[in-house]
Amino acid sequence: MSEFAEKRRVAIFNSRPDFIEALRVALEEGGFTTNHKPALIIYDLPRPYERHWNFLKLLKETGSLKAATWVLTTTDKKALEAAVGASGVVEIIFGEPYGVADVVEAVRKALSTRLKG
Repeated sequence: MSEFAEKRRVAIFNSRPDFIEALRVALEEGGFTTNHKPALIIYDLPRPYERHWNFLKLLKETGSLKAATWVLTTTDKKALEAAVGASGVVEIIFGEPYGVADVVEAVRKALSTRLKG
């Protein structure tokens, strides 16, 4: 696998199988691969925010995930920010006029920034 292809590997953490499948298809159509040892992880932060925020912090310290870039999603950005002070989170509501495409764009931007840095 080329270095460029390796840097386009993405993992998805989300509790909704329908969203995971739709996002996986959209990412693969966009030239990304979804598998283990990802360069980028899409992680959904559901309620209760404090518990999932703490779990996210633990995941980010896990050996193989430390080097990954993270795109965080939620369905209630204001409530998440109020609960844990999170910022830079992509708000998605699957099935609304926005969602999968917004996340794919966030992935492109995050990986582009990573490749430049």
